[in-house]
Amino acid sequence: MRTFFTIIVCLLLIWLGGYFWYMSELASKQNTNVEKTDAIVVLTGGQNRLNVAVKLLEEQFAEKLYISGVDEKVTRGELLNLLGSSEDLAYCCIESGNEAADTVGNAIETMQWVAKNNIESLRVVTSLDHMPRAMVEFRRYMPEISFIEHPVGNWRTQSYNYFNLSQEYSKYIISLLRARTSDQFYNDV
Repeated sequence: MRTFFTIIVCLLLIWLGGYFWYMSELASKQNTNVEKTDAIVVLTGGQNRLNVAVKLLEEQFAEKLYISGVDEKVTRGELLNLLGSSEDLAYCCIESGNEAADTVGNAIETMQWVAKNNIESLRVVTSLDHMPRAMVEFRRYMPEISFIEHPVGNWRTQSYNYFNLSQEYSKYIISLLRARTSDQFYNDV
């Protein structure tokens, strides 16, 4: 029984140390990369993500914008109205997908769009705390693509819900483990 308790305490301490590292990494992220990419992909679900992605497209950080994870009930007209971009820009340069229901789905949906459009580089727009997990999944499904992270939001210790952040960190660990396991599986085959 004592060994079991020791293992649990050790695992908890490892998790806690990783959690503090995760918060430190989030606190140090900044949007300083002004390099252009072939396209921008924005993952729906968070505040201001769409606005930031459209602004990047309007400022010509890329020629195309892909919105992954749009609710299937939302029509293209409703989406474009929400974005508020010009009709010309919306017609030529903005596409969306509604198959993704989670981060893995975003990566798969985006991978399919990237393949159809011969994209070699992507600027990924999602919330600051979601970015690490999103990048694990995107790199797992699209290892040949060059990525630029564009997190939305800034780290402010007083504005974060640490319970929600701990859940996101735990999901990040699961994504890392899944990526390592699948890499190991494919390397063994």
